Amino acid sequence: MKENKHYVYMLECKDGTFYTGYTTDIDQRMKKHSAGKGAKYTRGRGPFRLVYQREYDSKSEALRAEYRLKQRSRKEKEQLVFRHEQIGEWHDETAKE
Repeated sequence: MKENKHYVYMLECKDGTFYTGYTTDIDQRMKKHSAGKGAKYTRGRGPFRLVYQREYDSKSEALRAEYRLKQRSRKEKEQLVFRHEQIGEWHDETAKE
């Protein structure tokens, strides 16, 4: 039986806002967002830039991480994106501290 990968991702929309979501297929989800068939929030806000993605072992783990990321302030999200762009890799920024 094939095991799904579980991802939390964050998009930067053309209006500068961030959208955070969960998926099992980043490429397919990006296509849906670009086609206007993704989340209601992203409709009309494209084009998008994928600024964060992290893989998790289980759906429940990913959904908890998504929730924690959504609770962060705009400034904290910007810092997360900046750190990635500087070092080129993700750390578990959504883990409880």
